[in-house]
Amino acid sequence: MDEIAPDAYRALLADATVLEQDSHGAKVLLTAAGEIVKIFRQRRRLSGASVYPYARRFARNGERLHRLGIATVRVNRLARCRQPRRHLVWYKPLPGQTLRDFCAEHDVAAVAADLGRFVAMLHDNGVLFRSLHWGNIIISASGELGLIDIADIRFYPWALSFGARRRNFRHMLRYGEDRHHFAAAAAGFWPAYTAATAMADDKCARLQQVVSP
Repeated sequence: MDEIAPDAYRALLADATVLEQDSHGAKVLLTAAGEIVKIFRQRRRLSGASVYPYARRFARNGERLHRLGIATVRVNRLARCRQPRRHLVWYKPLPGQTLRDFCAEHDVAAVAADLGRFVAMLHDNGVLFRSLHWGNIIISASGELGLIDIADIRFYPWALSFGARRRNFRHMLRYGEDRHHFAAAAAGFWPAYTAATAMADDKCARLQQVVSP
């Protein structure tokens, strides 16, 4: 991981476009070179994030997703700034648009089956992505689905349990707009999910009952 001096950090902020920020400052930047810079704030000096920072987790998660054949971002650089305490990750944007934006412009039924197979593939591969909402799923021009904002993922060496899948669907449906799109997609989503997953059909039917918006 590179070291970035405070002056260089401030110059980065000045030269880039801020895409996302909160009360503590910039969280996501777009550089003039077309790279995304995601900034992680270290809340406490002594914490798990100081030993294994979220920027490094982000990069590791990207590598693991790529090994599973899941489209996601490729990290180009990691860096640490000591004042202010920040960790940074540079990557190229994943081409396409968010599923949320796509469904605002197109009939959600067009991607319902693909989405069902995609989520089943994540679950069967033990991928618990707690930020699996429709703003973090990208659909490419060719229709391929992928993931962004990948810091918050746990990987299991086995398929997700029924309970973990139920919780993951709650993450996926936490926003009203996404619940609306999912309700319109359900008729195509659930048959595709059931056919693609190794989980028993009766459990899939029960999962559908407990997570349907």
